[in-house]
Amino acid sequence: MSVRTTFFLIILFVTLASLSCTAEDQAEKAEAPRVHPHFDISQAELEAIIADQEEDIQRAVLQRPQYFLELLHRALDLPPWALVLVDKEHGLPPDYSPRDLVELNEYRLSLNRESLQLSRACMPAVLAMTEAARSDGVELVYSSTYRSYDYQQGLYESYVQRYGRQEADRFSARPGTSQHQLGTSIDFGSITPEFGDTEAGRWLLENAWKYGFSLSYPEGYEELTGYMFEIWHYRYITTVGTRLEREFFQGIQQHLTEFWHRHRDFFAERSVNEEQNDEETPNRVGI
Repeated sequence: MSVRTTFFLIILFVTLASLSCTAEDQAEKAEAPRVHPHFDISQAELEAIIADQEEDIQRAVLQRPQYFLELLHRALDLPPWALVLVDKEHGLPPDYSPRDLVELNEYRLSLNRESLQLSRACMPAVLAMTEAARSDGVELVYSSTYRSYDYQQGLYESYVQRYGRQEADRFSARPGTSQHQLGTSIDFGSITPEFGDTEAGRWLLENAWKYGFSLSYPEGYEELTGYMFEIWHYRYITTVGTRLEREFFQGIQQHLTEFWHRHRDFFAERSVNEEQNDEETPNRVGI
């Protein structure tokens, strides 16, 4: 066999192999269509990405994958503070502070003290929720809102001196790990367990999610969240966030924010609007 013939056969073999691989790839894609038009994700890939979740969460997602991915598509357009994970293991920089803080005494709200501040971004929801509660004959009292790193440090140390560090860690965040530093978290009413027995406490538990507010530390989840049950502590995660939380994450904020922390980049990379989403919604809040 001549060198020319050998060379020709090699080229023919490589070409046929390439065509075979291409055909196989096309066949695989044909067998694994997209689950949602905004994501280049197959059913098998979706199942794999949620495999680290509890069975109830996996079941909820697989029962309505279209709706789940539609909400995730909207979540990619949210500002980074909305679903950022802030807990005992994931903190904020000491110098982090919202740039759009406003004084609550400038609005028609019931305040427990002066100098309360919140991010302007959540004020439309605050005012709409307050208005709705008043329409139902319920007055919401705002007791604690934005706290700087330094303020939280002083507060935490005062609790440590009073109760000891182990007990203080159950109800007070160490500096840099408080959701209050985001400027989107609120303590209502008496800031005691008894708040749950008040009209305001019951109203918020039933209705706050409609306005994008999520109970951060629900009853029976201290091992997961790191904090005792706080019926008075709500965080604004937007209505996209609360829908995701209620429909797919058992109504538990920690489940949602941990999932988003681990997998947000995957969904951003698989989004058909990848460049726009990555530019508009970084995954961290100055961390």
